[in-house]
Amino acid sequence: MSCFEIQSYTMKQVLFIILILTGQLCFANMGTPIREGTLSGSAISSRDIDIVRETIHLKIDKDFKTAFYQIEYHIKTDIAGKQIPLLFLAKDYKGNFTVWVDDQKVKLIDIPEEYKTTAKSPFERFSGTFERAYQEGESETVEISWQKDRGFSYRLNDLKYFETDLSEGEHIVRVEYTADVWTDVSDWIKEYSFRYSLSPAKYWKSFGSLEITIDASDFNSNVTTNLGQASQGNPDSIAVWNFSKLPGDYIQVSSKPKISRFADAMIAIDPFGLTVIFALLISLLHLLGIIKYRRSKPAKRYSWVVISGSVLIPFLILVFYIMSYDFIDSAIGEAAGRFHGYTFLVILLYPLILLIYWGLMWLIDRTIKRKINTAE
Repeated sequence: MSCFEIQSYTMKQVLFIILILTGQLCFANMGTPIREGTLSGSAISSRDIDIVRETIHLKIDKDFKTAFYQIEYHIKTDIAGKQIPLLFLAKDYKGNFTVWVDDQKVKLIDIPEEYKTTAKSPFERFSGTFERAYQEGESETVEISWQKDRGFSYRLNDLKYFETDLSEGEHIVRVEYTADVWTDVSDWIKEYSFRYSLSPAKYWKSFGSLEITIDASDFNSNVTTNLGQASQGNPDSIAVWNFSKLPGDYIQVSSKPKISRFADAMIAIDPFGLTVIFALLISLLHLLGIIKYRRSKPAKRYSWVVISGSVLIPFLILVFYIMSYDFIDSAIGEAAGRFHGYTFLVILLYPLILLIYWGLMWLIDRTIKRKINTAE
């Protein structure tokens, strides 16, 4: 095996170690890569109400930044009189959260003081999801169980309801609001999405059918969903799905910006690959310098080329690895996620890489020196 082959093989092993250790270092103590948008989902239904049909119409704007939701609940009640049919989580909406019952607008109400204890609360009727109210800082919160043995805390001020007189039979409750987009920057390219929780429907007294319409006709790019094949249409324009049972816990409609082929290639190579290429090139130049110096001065005990290069090159390789994230982000442009963790911590590996690289270059220099002296 030649000196260059030895060097190339060893550098690959070293950089592989760097990659593993960097993964542990760079992602420690990081914040969340999710930039939350509007939290929305199906209403919580009273035990006295049958929801025979839910329709969800989602209209996405031209920039994939906001979406207009129009949800209809076709409900049926076997009793007449004043009722609280639905409870809504109305949190962080960009536009007004508005509700109609049989085309008559109703006023949403904050949960009153007397309902904040479960002993007096009518919300005990809401499918067993309303667990308890308690104080958290300055806000009272309530725990709602969307899944079995799993609860989530919400501020009481985020929960809205309405009281209305309902006659026995069927009624239509329509909800409208504008929602902000979610942004996931955990990957190289940002992913934008709108999310809608279907989990509350698991606790309804009954579930009839679900129709979902996604209208992305104003948005001139690719759109994907987690709903599978549409019953009709195309998600990139207008698509409709029909379900007789819940398709999952949530609906997600996503889009990623388009990037150049060059950016695609850079992502495919990734920082490790770029660093390998750089390390091989700079190490080759260093090796040529070592050979040239040793041929000109075979009697010298120490080679300043070996020493200086062994100190500098491992540092340059680690710096290049850190900068390669910026190189790729720059190639991607505005669509770059730029969420890479503490990549600068890879510098902590410098002493280890220095010793390995210096030892390798010293061994190569010693071998060349011996061959030259033997030939003479």
